[in-house]
Amino acid sequence: MRRWILPAAVALAAALPATPAVAQAAPDPAQAVKAQLRHERGVRVAEISRTVTSKASTRTRYHSGIQLAPTGPVASWADVEDASDTRSQDGAGAKPGQKAAVGTSVYTSGEAVADLLPKDKLWIRVKQSGHPNLALGTASKQTINVFDPAVLKAVLKGKGGKAVTGGRHYKGTITYAKLYEAAKGHYGKLFDGAPRGAFAKTAISWKLWTDGRGLPVRLSTTERATSGAYRTIDTRYSSWGEHLIVTAPARAEVVEWKDRSRPGTANSVNDLVLTDAYAGTGQS
Repeated sequence: MRRWILPAAVALAAALPATPAVAQAAPDPAQAVKAQLRHERGVRVAEISRTVTSKASTRTRYHSGIQLAPTGPVASWADVEDASDTRSQDGAGAKPGQKAAVGTSVYTSGEAVADLLPKDKLWIRVKQSGHPNLALGTASKQTINVFDPAVLKAVLKGKGGKAVTGGRHYKGTITYAKLYEAAKGHYGKLFDGAPRGAFAKTAISWKLWTDGRGLPVRLSTTERATSGAYRTIDTRYSSWGEHLIVTAPARAEVVEWKDRSRPGTANSVNDLVLTDAYAGTGQS
């Protein structure tokens, strides 16, 4: 009797009318990211950015980890290295370094700050309360904050994307004015209020790839200033949801920036906290 069960089932299925296939809606990236915003979870970042102005051409690599929480990025670490085409008038910024962002502090170590470190210290700490999200700005130069579901929703508005191997591909443009409307707290802090003038009109061309769950796996952006300066950023995201806790370096290994700054180095703090992380070419 058992040997006839399968053939009978097959025959019965063949006799039934075919059921039309139901098209499955593509996952919503904004909701997919929102589900990842949990305490002590994180994501890995690999990024290459290139900024070109009339005075310099800089290409920088980031290998980072970002710790997430329900509010978004809360801490991060990053290995930062300038690539071979880096050039500037003073030759600065060509040395690799390590960074960590915890709370309102950025810690920097490595060759980039070696001449500022006492023999018994490994890190320089810079306090920076004015930045909207030090954890994000330390780990990436990306203009579009993919860790904010409201921002992703604004970026993808009206974009159906197309199916590609493993997920979907979206593309379009968005201005800083639109980004500000989506996340006034974040972008308002970057521009000290609503972006004005050239910044408000600057269009960011973007391409986003997501995986089968709707999570970003790659984001490529380009923005150009009226002066001809431009920046391209290509970021890969991986290991969404991994257990990640970033802690500050041991206090005994840290020296304060205010204790090590000296005449001629005042502007170096900009390199330590990555103050150009978002809109550095908008009015260059």
